[in-house]
Formats: sequence, C-alpha cells, structure tokens
Amino acid sequence: MPKVPHVVTIDNDKYVAILPDIYEDIKTVVGIAKAPNPDNTVYKGKLTINKAVAEGDLVRIRCRLENKKVKEVLCVSSKLSSAMGGLLPKKVGGQDVKTTNIPRRMSLG
Repeated sequence: MPKVPHVVTIDNDKYVAILPDIYEDIKTVVGIAKAPNPDNTVYKGKLTINKAVAEGDLVRIRCRLENKKVKEVLCVSSKLSSAMGGLLPKKVGGQDVKTTNIPRRMSLG
C-alpha cells in the first residue's frame, strides 16, 4: 500500500501523518482520515507515530482479516472503546475484519 498524508484529530487539534492508504472505510471509527487534495487545512504540526503511541495519544489495534492476514491499524485513544467493535463490520485494505485485539507486548528499541 502506498503511504499518503492523513489527518489525525487529537483533542480537536489536527496533525498530519504519513500512513498507509487503508483508512478509507474506517476513518470515522478510528478518527484518522486521508488528507484532502488540495489541502488547505491548518495543522498543529507533523505527528511522529511512535512518539504519539508512547504518549498515549494513539493506540495500535491488530485486525485479523478474512484472508487470515493481520494488519495493524492506528486509532485515536479517545475512540478506542467504540473502535474495537466498530471495526468488525468494516473493511481494512479491501478485506473484511474478523477479530480485533490490542497487542499485549511491545518490543522496546
């Protein structure tokens, strides 16, 4: 999947992040949408994904798909409780989502 600019809304502040193009069907569930073209949005800044996850602003959700593959999706932490169930009827990368969970172990660099 090609990586394109996305708008991440955290506490009513808009940030830009370069993410894979898999958020089209799930943008309202996870709070991350593809940036419009042309983009006239005023951003608070550029978002570093690992830093946002470490600070608790973003959460990684692991989605098991119909074709038995696994994709990790980022979600704004304020939408986590609704996103776990909200992802089930949706498609990620063109595949139906069967189950969702949160990775329990983190590899520390």
